[in-house]
Amino acid sequence: MSLMDVARGAYVRSPEVVRRSLAPLISLVPTRLKFGGSYRKWRERIALASADPAYADAQHLASLRAIIGRAHALSPFYRELIERAFGSSFDASSFELSDLQRLPILRKDELRLAGEAVLTVPRGEADRGDTSGSNGERPFTFYLDKDRSAREMAFVYDNWSRIGFTEQTGKIVLRGFGLHPKGTSISQWEPALRELRLSVFPMTHDDVRHYLDLIDKHELEYLYGYPSAIELMCRHMCRIGRLPRRPLKGILPISEPLYPHQRRIITEVFGNVPIANFYGLSEKVLFAREISSDGFYQFDPLYGLAELVDEDGQPVTEIGREGRLLGTGFTGMSMPFLRYDTEDRATLVEPPTSGNGQRLTVERLTPRRKPDFLISADGNRVVTIDFTPENPRYFEGIEEYQFFQDRPGHSTIRYIPTADGSETDALRVANGLTRRTHGKIVFTTEQVERLAGGRAGKRAFIDQRLDISKY
Repeated sequence: MSLMDVARGAYVRSPEVVRRSLAPLISLVPTRLKFGGSYRKWRERIALASADPAYADAQHLASLRAIIGRAHALSPFYRELIERAFGSSFDASSFELSDLQRLPILRKDELRLAGEAVLTVPRGEADRGDTSGSNGERPFTFYLDKDRSAREMAFVYDNWSRIGFTEQTGKIVLRGFGLHPKGTSISQWEPALRELRLSVFPMTHDDVRHYLDLIDKHELEYLYGYPSAIELMCRHMCRIGRLPRRPLKGILPISEPLYPHQRRIITEVFGNVPIANFYGLSEKVLFAREISSDGFYQFDPLYGLAELVDEDGQPVTEIGREGRLLGTGFTGMSMPFLRYDTEDRATLVEPPTSGNGQRLTVERLTPRRKPDFLISADGNRVVTIDFTPENPRYFEGIEEYQFFQDRPGHSTIRYIPTADGSETDALRVANGLTRRTHGKIVFTTEQVERLAGGRAGKRAFIDQRLDISKY
């Protein structure tokens, strides 16, 4: 683990005041050094695996044995689980791909209960991460390697390089950054990373005019962010009749599925601009590149082992059949994920084989976390995928929750309190979200016994009763 490998991630995650003071210095560091030696080595490995299926196949098995061996040696939780399946004389060096199916499928609840016994390092040597708890679910806490940034960026930049994006290229960023709690700043130029960060809420016509001025000023040609936010910005540009002066060279979507109607809007606004889409998880378990505009995704064999299983946990082998997506991650050492149920679904296109370098290909990849909108008082869409803070303490006192909306500018938080929760907890959240949307949406609360559900008992993050197509 080199200093630069850790430093880049630490800089990205540091408070704004720290980044502001360090940015001029960081911007002077040559790109070759800024990304570190680990980044360069991973880019070389990814390129070699892409060109040589035999190399990819061998590295895939070696990586599986390494993570299984580490989990067995250093994690009490996984040691018990592995020895229950393979006995106390378990030897990871003879582990085969097919042996993985002898281990149980793990869900968030099992990992929550296991606590720190899942870790292979002391908790203080890892970074804490939390899922946002969308769709009314409780947030899930996990732990990531401190030096993960360089590895992650190697896979991401390799994918982006397909459309001409490099380490030196600047980008427009639409990711819902909380740039200022009172809304007095909706944009921020990050010189060290060459990022123009733009707030995605509430994103009015005037906001987009301001954004276009900044895009023109910095001469940026790549747009990076949530597809729902990119769609929203495109709609505004259509209405105000304005585009960036420099034609875009690429779209870099993240975190959400990119739907056909969003592709159409992007094409209508920007022309036939290339899109470098990929699939990933906050838990850093799997990484897949979109390899066609038809929505085919191919999983990277160096990043993790992807499985597609049916409702009984059996492998999906029939082409065109849908299944649940499981992941065994290779790049995260602090908290291994073995046969982790991502809760996402996909349809089999091509199974992984030694001949294709162990690259599973799927279509109709449907993440558990879907984009949603609320409508503000002035009739604008508010992107909600990054709407609620990921800190689980934000929702203390609330067991489950759901947003309900049937009129613009107003939303009710329907909630089920915890055993020691109260209306005060819900009001705290409601008031905080009203401030977060700069008063464009007023939130009220309603305690309920259960939340509205859809087919198969699934609950939407937002019970939206407005006709979104009108906004």
